[in-house]
Amino acid sequence: MSDPTDGRLGKQVEETLGTAEVSDSDSLFVEAGLERVGDGFHSVPELARGHSYELSVVCAGKGKIRLSVALKNTVLQTLDCDGVTFRQRLTASAATVKIDGDGMEGAAGMVGWRLDKVKK
Repeated sequence: MSDPTDGRLGKQVEETLGTAEVSDSDSLFVEAGLERVGDGFHSVPELARGHSYELSVVCAGKGKIRLSVALKNTVLQTLDCDGVTFRQRLTASAATVKIDGDGMEGAAGMVGWRLDKVKK
């Protein structure tokens, strides 16, 4: 059974990230997703080596999530579930990057991410 709060928070996250209206014709858009904080999210997008990307993550609800971005050096970040967008610029040094977001103890709500190519 889904929690109506998840729906409201999910809509807030999508609006903040601008993913509700994104279209496949947007040449800079790579991928986006939305998950319950308790489920976490795990993505392994294929990126063009040497290109720059911007990862945007929004968590809405309560508590914190742990974000891990595995490039050549893994970036670990703790984010509050306060609805504020966290942005991280990535330069692909390998064809794949592993992005994980996991709720910390007591965290609840929705988390979304969006990955876009950076304009040259």
